[in-house]
Amino acid sequence: MSANIGLLAGCAFWLLAKGGNWVAAEELGHQRAQIVKPPIAPIALTAPQLQGPTASQDPSAGGLFLFLRNGCGACHTIRGTEADGTIGPDLSHVGSRRAIGAGVLPNTDEAIARFIARPDLLKPGVKMPAFDMLPQTEIQTIARYLKALQ
Repeated sequence: MSANIGLLAGCAFWLLAKGGNWVAAEELGHQRAQIVKPPIAPIALTAPQLQGPTASQDPSAGGLFLFLRNGCGACHTIRGTEADGTIGPDLSHVGSRRAIGAGVLPNTDEAIARFIARPDLLKPGVKMPAFDMLPQTEIQTIARYLKALQ
């Protein structure tokens, strides 16, 4: 254990909040610390998930209308729409994900439709209710809409 403490005390790196420079000290208590510039310029990361989705938000556009009419927005959020639920995952950019259902299915229109119809058969323990009572055309319309949310 003391070897770990010595290692930590022997080599410390601190990030200064102002300027993004690194301070490296060879030993704790070393009086002279060097300011070392990062070798690569910092990259401004953009998170598309912070923006609204790119699919049509017109409530009469079909998929969104059906999504809202069937109560999906009570549990799920789609930014820029009336869907503002907090129980289920945010679906604002679900179409850009590689998989759905916490990685259990590939992100395709067909897989989304299957998940909407019977999520309990695809992901044990899921809290989302089955919507297999809806006509298949409505499920497919909602699935196409969700897949289009980029």
